[in-house]
Amino acid sequence: MSKSPLGRGLSSLIPNKTSDQASKAQIIKSDNVLVSEDKLMEVNINLIEANPYQPRTEFLQEEIENLAQSIKDKGILQPLVVTQISKDKYQLIAGERRLRASKLAGLKTITVVIKDGITDQDKAELALIENIQRQNLNPIERAKGFAELQHKFNITQESIAKQLDISRSAVANTLRYLQLPEKVQNALSVGDITEGHAKIIAGLENQEIQEQVLDNIINNALNVRQTAKVVKKDPNSAQNQVSSDVKQWISQLSETIHNKVEVRKKGKRYIVTLNFFEEAEIENLYKKLSQ
Repeated sequence: MSKSPLGRGLSSLIPNKTSDQASKAQIIKSDNVLVSEDKLMEVNINLIEANPYQPRTEFLQEEIENLAQSIKDKGILQPLVVTQISKDKYQLIAGERRLRASKLAGLKTITVVIKDGITDQDKAELALIENIQRQNLNPIERAKGFAELQHKFNITQESIAKQLDISRSAVANTLRYLQLPEKVQNALSVGDITEGHAKIIAGLENQEIQEQVLDNIINNALNVRQTAKVVKKDPNSAQNQVSSDVKQWISQLSETIHNKVEVRKKGKRYIVTLNFFEEAEIENLYKKLSQ
């Protein structure tokens, strides 16, 4: 995994410069760009295209309008981060809200930091890091961002967790949201249910039951605790078909192997399901069991 400026946050991408230093920087003017010695540049705003790996798909218009007004009043307080992809073309790495708001505010040029040697993987990681640091992503956008890093760039859950400074289990639990029915994912995206609700629904046996519980939550405005009680009483719930001891063992097993483990009872048999997102996780479990 690329270690360039990643893992240190977005601040590592932006030169740490005082206003006095900035005023002394030599400025070279060309047709489209004002270039300063410290890599800060004033770029024609129409030469910047969006980051194709931007995980955020929803931008609230009111949010953008408020930011645009702030930019009109006070200007851009933090430059965008871009990479140059051709002589007169730049691609955004971080700062899409600011770019959209600046266009709405009528800016013709905008201050940027141009980074060299940025790969597609870097663009995906940095866009994800920026949004997570600013809490701009809904849970499904975050899960899709993790999935893209994992499958498109072959990055493990452990590496994603390390880059974002979160636990591996948090990454695994977030990825589980993508296994939920589309109806549940949509409800989670727009905030009709919380991640607490989603975790309970994810533990249910099949899609039909999951959607029934979702409808119950929304129609009756159930909080997470109330939802847990409803699920516990539901005879169709897989959680209600095993003893508390078995549930505890399964929970401990899940923590031990760092993967979701499910159990359900069918007659006198117990069916235990291990969930993996990549081959490396299966290999790790095999090695543990072979010791």
